[in-house]
Amino acid sequence: MVALMLCGSARLGASEAVKAKEVQLAALALPFGARADWRQWDSFLTNVVKKLGENFQPAQRDQLSEVFLDARYQLVQAAYSGASDPVPQLFVDTWNRLSPIVKQAIPGAAQQTAGQYTSFIRAMDAASSVSGLGQRLGIFRITPDALRGAAQLLGAGGADPLAYLLDVDTGLRDLLGFTAALPASRPSSLLEQGRLERWRQKASAAMRTLGLRSAHAAETDMDRLNEWVPEIQEISDYLLEVRKLLVATSDRVLAKSSLASEHRQLYRRVVFATGWQESCWRQFIKKGQKLTPLASSTGDVGLMQVNRIVWRNLYDIKGLNGDMSYNGNAGAEILHNYLTRNAIRKNEDKQPGGNLARATYSAYNAGPGGLARYRGVRQSPTWKKVDEAFWTKFQAVSLGQELAVKSCYGS
Repeated sequence: MVALMLCGSARLGASEAVKAKEVQLAALALPFGARADWRQWDSFLTNVVKKLGENFQPAQRDQLSEVFLDARYQLVQAAYSGASDPVPQLFVDTWNRLSPIVKQAIPGAAQQTAGQYTSFIRAMDAASSVSGLGQRLGIFRITPDALRGAAQLLGAGGADPLAYLLDVDTGLRDLLGFTAALPASRPSSLLEQGRLERWRQKASAAMRTLGLRSAHAAETDMDRLNEWVPEIQEISDYLLEVRKLLVATSDRVLAKSSLASEHRQLYRRVVFATGWQESCWRQFIKKGQKLTPLASSTGDVGLMQVNRIVWRNLYDIKGLNGDMSYNGNAGAEILHNYLTRNAIRKNEDKQPGGNLARATYSAYNAGPGGLARYRGVRQSPTWKKVDEAFWTKFQAVSLGQELAVKSCYGS
């Protein structure tokens, strides 16, 4: 039947051909053909969101950004859940949130763009409808062909909208509000080598004389944190240098920020407390004589535990893995984004029990949809412990006790 529709569509008028294509896409969501994997789904959604963002109004772009980031956070959980085929549920959940935004954009769009939106909505709605019965019967799947076809209706994705690329995408960064240029990353040379002990001694000596050098030399010496997993007797010196790095990172972000003066100190404290919460101010751990990035089982990495799936295309993966300064800058940017675009804009401090710092961290940990988690909104016992642990650290930082992070090291 699908083949018949494809042959017959050539003899139909333009609008009927489009409708035939939409029906074809719905059929492709039935249990025939290969399943799309989570990487293909993520690439499809990324290209669709970028395409939609080209013509959306600012308020719609903000909504689009939140849906996209929440979808990425959900993707991480799905990818590591062990589910054999997480894509159908990701598809349905994301489309349920994305569909109203696209429909709202139609009246203000140019005629051709409105037509693309309408065709895209019909195809996605049809596939979503099929999913209801299919999921109940356990036979529903999303195929790569269905995703490619839907992207084609919207004019998204270029040569292959399902290609899983790792390059930093300035268009995506701009859409999500990350407009500042990224610093170059300088990943540690020791990640693939076994000369840690010799470099550790060199790094320790350099750190102790860091404050006596010029500003340029100090910036260069920050790279030495990429060569240093401290021994017990070095922990205090090490943490002082990480503190300097976090101060410099916060200054770099704030230099390009319009954040009100009353919120700037709060932001600095959030950066300190988040680094403490996420990694105890560590980028690396030592395995034998080699360095390896501190990483979680779900792809969070480094000083600020920036997730490599959620923030794909926003940051350089090698930099997140191997450069403490680059990782810190990424985490600080993300925190600033959540503070300004979510916590402050949505007046979290005016909610019962509201707090800007806690809201910012909840979003950092769970995505925009988790902004109010610390207040008990969809908060599990596990996440309650996480949010309370952050709050304890933030209070210590607010008292000037951020170097109490040393307690992580058991000394």
